[in-house]
This record gives sequence, C-alpha cells and structure tokens, in this order.
Amino acid sequence: MVLNLLDIERHGTRALGPGLRYVIWTQGCPFNCPKCITPEGRPIVSAKLADTVQLANDIIANKTIEGITISGGEPFLQATSVAELLKTVKEHRPKLNIIIFTGFLKENLLSDDAQSILSMTDLLIDGPYMEALNDGVGLRGSSNQRLHFLTDRLLPYKMELLTGKRQIEITINNHHSDAIGIPLNQNVL
Repeated sequence: MVLNLLDIERHGTRALGPGLRYVIWTQGCPFNCPKCITPEGRPIVSAKLADTVQLANDIIANKTIEGITISGGEPFLQATSVAELLKTVKEHRPKLNIIIFTGFLKENLLSDDAQSILSMTDLLIDGPYMEALNDGVGLRGSSNQRLHFLTDRLLPYKMELLTGKRQIEITINNHHSDAIGIPLNQNVL
C-alpha cells in the first residue's frame, strides 16, 4: 500500500507533541484554510509516494522516538493507507503514542478506515484552521480546534497541550530548511 506524502521528519521533533516525535505530513487537503501553515500540502496530486511497510519499518527501527504525529495535508483523505501504517507500527511498537491533526470533525469520521485510525490514536486534534482564532497557545492551531484524548496516555500533558507555549524548530537538510511547529498568529506578535 502507498501513502502520498508531503514530507516526513524521521529524526524527530519536540514541536508537535510531547517527547521526541516522528512526523508525517500527508499530501492533499480539501479544506483550503486561509493562512494554512502548509499550503504546499493542499494540492491533491502525487508527491512523495511511500510504501507503508517501508515507512512503518523506518518508524519501528527508530528507537529514539516516543511518538508519531500525523498532519497534512489531510491524513483522513488517505485513511486506508494511514490505518495500514499505524497497524503495522503498533504491532511492533505498541507504546508509541499517536497524535493526528485533521480538518474534519471527529463526529464525521465514520468510515471503517477512519474508525480504525481512531482506535489506534491517543490524541485527535480536529477542525479546520481559522487564523482569526489562533490565540498563540497550545498544540492546536486555532481555538475552534478540539483536542480529543482518545486514551489516557497523553492526559498528563493536557494543560501543556491546551495552553502551553508553542515551539518552532528549524531543520536544515541538504541546504534546505524547514520550520516545524504551530506558528503564532501574526496579529498576536
């Protein structure tokens, strides 16, 4: 099975959830949120195609990470592939915690594959990004987005995830730089 990716951060980041995290950004999003942090992830086109088994093996082999964050684009546009990836990872590394960002509302994630993903997810952050509601705190991009703790594994971090200071990390690879994290609303600066 194949997963269409915008990018991955395989070495880990601490800017998108507690602990050192492997991050996957999927390609393709139907929402077109104004001021989206990853507008290059919107087009529903083939980008970097990754075999889910190979990607799972890369995650499984990375013994330094404590969790996985999946964002986009929109991960639930590729629910079958994301479910397969998480299933394989969880079979080998069941203690890794999973955070997923989605523009969909949780109550609309009804497909079997979406439900499979939710059954393996510790924290779901749902709802479209709204720049006017970016209050500059916590892991969510805007205050309309909801944090659904689907297990108790990340509950010790609840206040930090809701109201904590945001972090931005800059990575440089092969003369290319990326900013990782949830940015402040420019009006808050």
